Amino acid sequence: MEWFAWDFNHPAYFAIYADKVQDAAVEGPALAALLDLKPGSRVLDLPCGWGRLHPHLRARGLEIIGGDLSPLNLARHQADHPAPLVRLDFRALPFHTGGADGVFCAYTSWGYFATEAENLLQLSEFARVLRPGGTLLLDLAGRTYLRSLVAQGEADWLEYPEGYQERAQWSPDGRRIFTERLCQGAAFRHDIWIPTDAEIRAFLDEAGFVVARAYGGLDGRPWAEAEDRWIYRAFKQ
Repeated sequence: MEWFAWDFNHPAYFAIYADKVQDAAVEGPALAALLDLKPGSRVLDLPCGWGRLHPHLRARGLEIIGGDLSPLNLARHQADHPAPLVRLDFRALPFHTGGADGVFCAYTSWGYFATEAENLLQLSEFARVLRPGGTLLLDLAGRTYLRSLVAQGEADWLEYPEGYQERAQWSPDGRRIFTERLCQGAAFRHDIWIPTDAEIRAFLDEAGFVVARAYGGLDGRPWAEAEDRWIYRAFKQ
């Protein structure tokens, strides 16, 4: 089983990410504003998780369809924020070609797959389901910021008030971050590719996107290497 199919579909997931409920009050309106689509636009929230950002997208008058691999997340989403939802795999989206005005991909949800070909396929699928000129908002963690953050406590187990332990370290080739967590008697291990800005832009280009703007934060500041957030607004060619 691929790591994300296990990690994001375990009840402990909601304890580990409990702080994201509060974060959504800031992240949701800011990211929805950076997506910058007119009311009535059809937007695919991929992955939608338990729907923490859904109310903020909907508040801008957008028509939201959520998609996620985790049945547990989808069930909570439907209970808390009823909406059209689909269980899916990024590598084969179950949507018509050219049917969406926007794709919203938040919180470093690109880079999960083990190969470059699969990670490219995810972006290519995003492009396929967008109409010509449709918008992708890709919200990622800044690689340089993560390098300094993880280097400070690499391989050390840290205790978090949400009730879990965490240890993060880079892969030997420096391309991926392995994040191990212990929570509620279960062990989790994220394995995420953290690309450079040049790699992100090259993959977006190959998938059929043109980057219109790159931001360095939720406030829409210009992109900079050291920022903790790299947010790309791209159009389908």
